[in-house]
Parts: sequence; C-alpha cells; structure tokens
Amino acid sequence: MESQDIRLNDLLDLLGNPTRRKILAKLAKLPHYASELANSLNISRQRIHSQLKELKKHNLIEPFNPDKDVKENKYRIKKNISVRIDITPDYYNINYSTTQIDDKKSSLMLKDIEDTSTYEEINIPEDKIKYLGERIREIESEIKNLENERSNLLQSKECFIIELKNLMNQQYRQQLKEKIEERRTKEKLIKESLNLGEEIFFTLFFNTEKYFKKINVESLLDDLFFADTDLEIRARNRVSVEPLLRDLSKLMNFMREDDDDWFFDFGF
Repeated sequence: MESQDIRLNDLLDLLGNPTRRKILAKLAKLPHYASELANSLNISRQRIHSQLKELKKHNLIEPFNPDKDVKENKYRIKKNISVRIDITPDYYNINYSTTQIDDKKSSLMLKDIEDTSTYEEINIPEDKIKYLGERIREIESEIKNLENERSNLLQSKECFIIELKNLMNQQYRQQLKEKIEERRTKEKLIKESLNLGEEIFFTLFFNTEKYFKKINVESLLDDLFFADTDLEIRARNRVSVEPLLRDLSKLMNFMREDDDDWFFDFGF
C-alpha cells in the first residue's frame, strides 16, 4: 500500500542532510545502536541523537530492543521510500511513495519469488550465497536496462511537451489572452492570469495519468504550489483557477465541466 503520510518537502529536507543520509545508509544494512553510529561515523553522540530524533519524528525509523539486558535501543528503518526526480528544460516532476513496513508479517518472502524452487534445491550454504549474488546481479542489470528505456521515454515525452508549448504559443495564447481580457481590465492582472492559464495547461499535460478523465481541482492547486497557503488564500486561488479551466475548455475542447467537476478527455 502507498502511504503519503510524510510531506514531500519534509522528505527532501530530511534527505538533504548528509549526516541523516549516512545514518539511513547504515541502517539500511544493519540496525545500529546510537553509540555504534556515533563511533562508525566519527560523530558525537549528541549530534547522532539529534538526527535520529528528526528521522523518528517523521516516522522513517523506529527504536526497538532486541536484547532486554541492554538498556540502549537499536534503530531500524521503518518505511520503504522511493523518490524519482525529473528535471529538464521542458519538464519537471517529482514522484515518490512511502510504504509502511509491517512487523507482523514479512514484507517480502523468498517463497513468493518465481525461481525459489531452484534455490531450494541447493544444499551447500556457499552455493546458496553464490546463487543469490548472481540473481541480485542479474536484477541490477535488468533495472539498468529499464532505466535506459525510461530515459528514452522521458526524451520522447519532452519532445511532445515542446510541441505542446509550440501549439500553445502559436495557436492558443492570443485567444486565451482575449478570453481573459473579457473578465480582466488591468494589464498586470491580465498577464498574471495568462501565465497561470498556461501553467495550468502544462501541469495537466505533465501528468496526464493523474488528471486523465476526472480533474481533481484540489490536486491541481497543490501542483500549482498553493498547498502551503491558508484556507482563505487557497479558496481565492481556486476562484482564479476555475475560470481559466473554463477558458481552456472552450478554446481546446479537451475538458468539460459537470456539476462543479472537471473532466479531462482527449476523445480519441
């Protein structure tokens, strides 16, 4: 299950600290006591405890006590986190997911992997290690191939976005401006609305999977970076966004409004 119970900005702030990254890298391999982390990273215990506190506050790690005779807790990672950042001259996107690790059952069981029958036939521990190492190497190679394929797909996507920008500039920008001028009179407000209208247009096409069919206006407001505003300002921004959605719909016929809901449909 995907759980976005940590805000993206908080996550990036956490990962932006090199000491916290080192701690997470250590904990990803083995649970550690705070004293062990301090010794291996050559950092004071006070600083280690401070960073552990931040990671624990955001629910990324958890303390546990595997040895009741030892008063000090060990720390381990509590979530699986995946972050993907794409920045190009014509495309910007961050996708991430956080998945809670459930202690009550194994999150990954070797028996669920397709080729475990081969592994189970191996009797010598050293041969088991060799087999596992080879399978990990093969998987890493497959991931690299997928990353290369993804890179090619992103390049294709950027080409399409560039063409969208050309179409907006050549065919629709002036028409959108004229529609805005029917509601606005001040030049500054017209320019601001035009910029926002174009930003809405490209936001929808940056993530068509997210907005295809029904458009969640609240999600759109978040993607336009109105997420951190108070309710009054957010409501005011929504009042600005909805007329622009209506303008774009009338100009390009790829959106429609029905009972305060918006639907994004290419119609092919």
